[in-house]
Amino acid sequence: MTMTVSPPHRPDPWRLVWRTATGNIPLAVCLFVLAFYLLLLAWIPQFSSGPATTDRWRVQTRFGPWTGAMYRMGLFSLAHSPVVLVLLSLLAFLLFLRTVELAEGLRSRFRDPDCRRHGWVGTFPLLASLGVLVLLAGLLIGHRWGWREEGLVGPEIAPSPGHGGRTPHQYLVGFGPSLTIRAADDAGRPLKLQQTARDEAQTELVLYLTPSAPERSFAIPESSLVVRVGGRGDLSARSPILVEIFRAPGGERVQEATVEGDSFSVTVDGVHLEISRQPYPILALVYDPGLWLKWMGLVLGAIGLVGWLILGGQSGRIPGLLLSGLTLLVAGLAGSSLGTRGALGALPFQLEATALWLVGLGVWLIRQKESQGQRVGEAPMR
Repeated sequence: MTMTVSPPHRPDPWRLVWRTATGNIPLAVCLFVLAFYLLLLAWIPQFSSGPATTDRWRVQTRFGPWTGAMYRMGLFSLAHSPVVLVLLSLLAFLLFLRTVELAEGLRSRFRDPDCRRHGWVGTFPLLASLGVLVLLAGLLIGHRWGWREEGLVGPEIAPSPGHGGRTPHQYLVGFGPSLTIRAADDAGRPLKLQQTARDEAQTELVLYLTPSAPERSFAIPESSLVVRVGGRGDLSARSPILVEIFRAPGGERVQEATVEGDSFSVTVDGVHLEISRQPYPILALVYDPGLWLKWMGLVLGAIGLVGWLILGGQSGRIPGLLLSGLTLLVAGLAGSSLGTRGALGALPFQLEATALWLVGLGVWLIRQKESQGQRVGEAPMR
């Protein structure tokens, strides 16, 4: 009697790589990194290249001696760095592989008569992956072929044709303070005001404090005074206004005051300065050819993820319900931000809520992996 010894089974390395790439762990790690990135965007002010001096002073008072190191690390320009493109590209790659795997598994399930009855439950994970992929495609198209102009003073700004002759959408993103300024001497005679040396002097001056220019200056030539006004803190229609008065040409500061009312007056060297505040709308013009893909991705992704968490989850019904509720909250905030601001993350506390949701979803994926491993280990004992 002869015995044949079969060679040891060697697993296919490509199959192992495929199972790893389509598994829950790489996707969960990617979600954790994205959550950390969103928290950095929410907690650290973001500026364009070459932030203004006022921005530097503002972050200096907040972060102290760490400010210089944070500038060198690029933490104040994360929103414009290629980090987000790398993370979203990795997420899209993992979701594409996962979508192929889920579609193949769903097709095999529908071929089996025993699994066909409950096979529709497997459509929810596939729908969730497809929804996020469509959303990412909309982001890519909007980033590549769209444009956005922020901080425009309204309502006199009319939408102008954009690239290709298409008219952009106009969004109201907030309100800022406009200041109407008059000056008079002790006799009540109006004094002329001049914003720059090239401008014509006038008895009434209207200044708009905008996110890109939160400070304005003007001169009172007849009294050799220069006045600087600026918003304090985050600019809004009710922001405190700092008024500083200097003597020209020496630059000596003779008076400083911080006011919060709608109208106020300052008197220095026989000059009576009256300033009144009115809110003005801050507009954004947006041309986004990927807008409809973003809406479609939000709807499909929310439906698929909620259905998967509630009906297809194996890690506990209560965590699934809580995470599905957070999913609906984040999707609602994203839809509201997209409809009212033309961007996905423009509402207060939206980035923090999205980061919390990403962390919860990553933990859910890891728990799903552990529960599947436990079921596989228990199968031979049954």
